[in-house]
Amino acid sequence: MNDLTKILFDYFKDNDIDPNKVANIIEDAKINVLDEMFGEEGEWVLKKLGSVESFDKEKIFHSIAQTSDSSGAKMNASDVNIIVEDVLKKMKSIKRNVYPTTEIRGYVEEALKEEGYGKVLEAYKNI
Repeated sequence: MNDLTKILFDYFKDNDIDPNKVANIIEDAKINVLDEMFGEEGEWVLKKLGSVESFDKEKIFHSIAQTSDSSGAKMNASDVNIIVEDVLKKMKSIKRNVYPTTEIRGYVEEALKEEGYGKVLEAYKNI
């Protein structure tokens, strides 16, 4: 066990912290540490497997466009851009620069719902 892991383990054990809460604390710490490391150097995405990559809004655009096409509820480019802008506004409101992919997906789902794209939303949830 490395030094940091031991410190954390002892702290959680000594304070009888529930394992689910431990998982949340560690996940939040991971995001906060990365956010401090990157500072104001743009936006970053924390991938499911732990890697970090530069945020690219075009990936969101293409994901929504492909999903809308496959769902049969085709959205034009300006419709997709409205969703992307809604997602970017939500990200900016969080006041940090590192976002887990699951969080970004949640913002996309929220924007699709708010803008009335229920059919696209259901298809997006299934990819």
